[in-house]
Amino acid sequence: MESEKQLTGTLTLAVFSAVLGSLQYGYSLGVINAPQKVIEQHYGRSLGVLPEEPLLLSENGTGTEKQEVHPSVVMYWSLSVSIFSIGGMVSSFLVGFIGDLRGRVKGMLMVNVLAVIAGLLMVMAKMWKPHVMVIAGRFVMGFYCGE
Repeated sequence: MESEKQLTGTLTLAVFSAVLGSLQYGYSLGVINAPQKVIEQHYGRSLGVLPEEPLLLSENGTGTEKQEVHPSVVMYWSLSVSIFSIGGMVSSFLVGFIGDLRGRVKGMLMVNVLAVIAGLLMVMAKMWKPHVMVIAGRFVMGFYCGE
C-alpha cells in the first residue's frame, strides 16, 4: 500500500513564505541605496542641520549641485544601511531555537510578522523621528531576513 501524499494548505503557505523570504532579502539589501539623497535630506531637516528647502534633483536623479553633508547625517545614514546586516547576524543564531520551539513550518509563518512590523516602522518614519524609525525598521527587516 502506498501512502497517499497530499499537498496541504500549510505546506503551500510555507513554500510561498520561503520563496517570498528570499525575494524580501534581495530587495531589502538594495532598496535603501536608490533614495539615498532624499533620505539624507530628510534626516538633515529632521535633525535641524539642513535648511527646510526641498532637494532638487536633475533628470538623472542626482542632486543638481554637490552639497556638503553634515557628519551626524552621514552617521545616521551609515547606521541605516549597516543595521540590516547586524539584524540578520543576530537572528541567524535564533533559527534553531525557533525551529525547535514551533517547528519549521509554523516558525516560518510566525516570523513573517516581523516583515510587516519592519514595513510599518519604515512607512511611519515621517510621523516621528525618521532616523530612529528607519534604523529600527531596517534592523527588524534584517532580523526577519536572517531567520
